[in-house]
Amino acid sequence: MIRTFSVLLLLATAAASQSPSPQTFEELSRLAQKAYESNRPDEAAELYSRAVQLRPDWIEGWWAIGMIDYERDRYPECRDALSRMVELDSSAAPGWSLLGLCEFRTKQYDAAFQHLKEAHMLVPPTQPGGPLHDMADYHLSMLLTQQGAFEVAQQILLRVARRVHSNSDMMFAAGLPSLRMPILPSAVTAEQHDVVAMAGKAFWDLATQEPEVAEADFKALVTKYPKFPNVHYFYGTYLAARHPDDCAAEFRKELTITPDSAPARVQLALRYTLEDKLTEAVKLAREAVALSPDSVGPQLALAKALRTQGDNSGALAAYQAAERLDPVTPTIRLYLVNVYRALGRMEDMRRENSEYQRLKAADANWP
Repeated sequence: MIRTFSVLLLLATAAASQSPSPQTFEELSRLAQKAYESNRPDEAAELYSRAVQLRPDWIEGWWAIGMIDYERDRYPECRDALSRMVELDSSAAPGWSLLGLCEFRTKQYDAAFQHLKEAHMLVPPTQPGGPLHDMADYHLSMLLTQQGAFEVAQQILLRVARRVHSNSDMMFAAGLPSLRMPILPSAVTAEQHDVVAMAGKAFWDLATQEPEVAEADFKALVTKYPKFPNVHYFYGTYLAARHPDDCAAEFRKELTITPDSAPARVQLALRYTLEDKLTEAVKLAREAVALSPDSVGPQLALAKALRTQGDNSGALAAYQAAERLDPVTPTIRLYLVNVYRALGRMEDMRRENSEYQRLKAADANWP
């Protein structure tokens, strides 16, 4: 009896091992989706992997593999799957977003920046991209901050804040471009943490709260940290947009704390140009150029002051210097269009206008 039972058990096991496993693409893709929806990620990943072997151009399959790997913190594997996806569909903003996020996690910051920027450029500012796009833009802003592109980082974070509204990590990170600190949040020291958090709150509340809340934040920041670099600069930029008559004093205070600040000189030069204090504006702009010869802002401030002064030839030289430093920003070409028109150089004006139109179309969604 025992022998008979053993034989039957062996036969049943053999029959089970010979039952057909899914072989067709249709079977594999259906079972993979079912496994994923049933919260069986390992099984789903194995089935999706088998499916894309049968159909390597299956975009949804590579996306699913990438998502599963990202959720399991398998960032190199996620990166590889998403790289295949965007090769197949370069217009897939979610693919570029997730690819860039994976590369950020693996500290491939140059690649992450390029791919997060690609994702950003594919989503018009007026179109909500969803939580994944917001997360991608947040990481893009961190990389821009690390590169020293503080104003661009702030523009992107402003949009993120208005969509997300509440996120403590994002709020904290917003303090770094506000204080012009070219580091990632992970590099903030214990001594810097509070001032960065306060600056981040001021920036975030400016985007999401009533004006009185942000005003209180700024006053608390400058009261508690009056000697921290760029606190007065940050407050000055806020005042320049809302209480312009009060902003120059803050920029002058910044120069007592950071005497070699080119940005504070640029802001003062722009303010003095508006106030028709052109001799002082030109002097400050030239000092900013000398302090930061590789920066576009000082050249643009100098050009504006000189043009207002009536020196179109001097303004042209400054605009051309800015264009050499940044050949892809459309606005600089528009400035050149206007100054060439003032100088009567119509052929040059038409050339720059053509370049302006081309760059504007190429960078329609940036930042």
